Amino acid sequence: MSAASASCGKATDGSTMTPAAYERLQIRIPLAIAAAAAWAAAALSHERKLVAFCSSDVWTAISLDQFALAITFSSPASLAGEWMLMVAAMMMPMLAGAVGHVRARSLPRRRKRSLALFVIGYCAIWGACGIPIVLAMLTLRLMQLSPVVTIALVGSLILIWQFSPAKQLCLNRCHDQPPLAAHGIAADLAALGYGVTQAIWCCGTCWALMLVPLMAQDGHLFAMAATSAYLIAERLDPPRRPAWEIRWPSTIVRLLWFRLSLWRRSDNAGRVRA
Repeated sequence: MSAASASCGKATDGSTMTPAAYERLQIRIPLAIAAAAAWAAAALSHERKLVAFCSSDVWTAISLDQFALAITFSSPASLAGEWMLMVAAMMMPMLAGAVGHVRARSLPRRRKRSLALFVIGYCAIWGACGIPIVLAMLTLRLMQLSPVVTIALVGSLILIWQFSPAKQLCLNRCHDQPPLAAHGIAADLAALGYGVTQAIWCCGTCWALMLVPLMAQDGHLFAMAATSAYLIAERLDPPRRPAWEIRWPSTIVRLLWFRLSLWRRSDNAGRVRA
């Protein structure tokens, strides 16, 4: 579709598309392609070194020799690569709002540079966040708990964090869209800083649920998909006052119910006409 057709809200095939919808597609399609590529790479990989590292029995009787052996078979570089692949697959779909903000607040000639700096800042924080999350998993292994107790402990930790005011605060801040400088080094620092702060609040929102796919040595991809779907759904909810409360993704439920009602109404109308 040409810029002229976009500006007047008409697609070349005659269908209507508002400029805002066209702009959203310019953001969501590349993010969807990147996420799909990460999912494909994760699915095609026959090795789950990160999950195996977190679940290894070697940690139940730790020693320097065993630690060296584990590192030999699972180098930090390969573990970091798998972690970032998992982050890319799960987090990319949630970046549409932030990427759209950077795109809208950047001059066209600086747009790619600002987006690249945003992604660098975002990935740097998520890469660093992987260290304490993996260490938390290893700590659980060192406690030599039974699988049932481990699941109960992790489940309790997740529920406490999910219902805490701190979690809601992080979730609220994920919606932040601060003003960004337009020119010079200030624009570069603003884009980089926005990526860093978005990743900090995103890590605060997601860290507990990220333990789920790391625990699931069997069914790792399914756990990733289910966790990712939940994280996307809860990100759709508007900000609310931080408090201790039982929260669930209500916006997606209302949206699905609305779509179902429309479908049932259309189906009933079709039967009446028939």
